[in-house]
Order: sequence, then C-alpha cells, then structure tokens
Amino acid sequence: MSNSKGKVVTDYEKYIRTEELLNLQKTEDDLACQDELTFQMIHQIAELHFKLMIQYIHEADAQMKHQKIEEATAQLRRVNMHLDHLPNVFDMVKVISPKDYHTIRLALGQGSGQDSPGFNEVLRLGPTLWEPCEQLLKTRGLSPLDVHKDPDAHKALFDLLQALIRFDENFQSFRHSHIQLVRRMIGLNTQSLKGIPAQALERGVKYEFYPKLWQTISDLTDWTGSSYDTKPLE
Repeated sequence: MSNSKGKVVTDYEKYIRTEELLNLQKTEDDLACQDELTFQMIHQIAELHFKLMIQYIHEADAQMKHQKIEEATAQLRRVNMHLDHLPNVFDMVKVISPKDYHTIRLALGQGSGQDSPGFNEVLRLGPTLWEPCEQLLKTRGLSPLDVHKDPDAHKALFDLLQALIRFDENFQSFRHSHIQLVRRMIGLNTQSLKGIPAQALERGVKYEFYPKLWQTISDLTDWTGSSYDTKPLE
C-alpha cells in the first residue's frame, strides 16, 4: 500500500497511523515562529498521556467495584507513572524563549492550558475514586486509620490507599510545576494574570482529591503519640 505521495506504507506506519499523527501539527510555512512546533507537539503529547490516565482511572474504578483490590492498585500505579513523567514533558517547553513564547501565545487566540480536556477530565475523575474505595473498606468493617494502624494485616488495602494518596500528591505536584512554568514563561504579576486567574492556579495546587486520606495521616500521628509527650534521648 502506498500513500498519496507514492511512498510504500509499512504495517507499522499503518497501525500507528504515523502519517495522520505527523500531520496534526502546523506546517513549516504556517508557524508563528520556529518553536511553535515544539509548543504544539508537547501539548499534544500531554493530551495523549492524559488519555491513557483516564482509561486507567476508569479501570481502577471498575476493579474496586468488583472487589479486585490488587488489580485496582495496578491501574493506579500506571496513572502515577504518567504523573511522574508529565512534569518532564512540560519542562521541554522551557527551551522556548519567553519572547517567542508570547509570539506563540498570541497565535493561540484565547486558548489556555486550563482548557485542556484531558487535564480537566482527570481533575473531575480523581475524586470519584474515593467512593468505591470507601465502600471496599466499609464492607470489611475498616476505616482508613484501621488500615494504617496495621498495614501488614491489610496489605492489599494499604497498598491501594498508598496508590491513591500518591495519585493525589503527584497531581498536586504536577499543578505546582505548571505554575512554575507559567511563572517562568509569562509571569504571575502581569495584567493578564492579575487577580482571579493566578489565584485560581494557586488554589488548585492546594485542592485535594482525598482529604480523608490526608487526615488519616494526621490521625495516625496522634494515635502513635509521636506528635506530643516525646521523651529526650538518654
């Protein structure tokens, strides 16, 4: 099979659909500046990461509802692998000079990273995983604190809770790294970012998917007594 240019298309190219994929960016003649290709492709890569994360989140939800704890944890670990990698993906934007970044930004119209459909879907789905997790605990007569008090006795559930809190932590860290990117490329004190938009970014970093899990960490500290009445070393 040949493409429109007469080039023989391999099975790999047909399966990965490389011709379509590599034509999803602006052509060289249409670029506002050379680095617009970098900007566009990095954000496209990020959307693909989000698409996989969304699939894994749905699967984790389904596995928990079927009482399959280890399988749900495995899906959450996949989500966390992507969140570990995403800040490095966006770091590649920093090769663009701030001046060229503004040239690209003007070509973007009213577009904003806050409009990312993948990011916003992960943001929406994240908290929904708590209900099936809490149901798993309730059917076993356990609270998150019970699991943390004796993780060896409830290893599968403890691993699940650890995967959830890491997801929450990683997502907060990703949002913080994005603020640093905005700060580096645009600044947080410009007229376009004064007031609500910049404040919204900063509030977002503090948003928690699983506040009950974070409270459990504090409750465990109080339960152990290590937060008060400690004795000096001999």
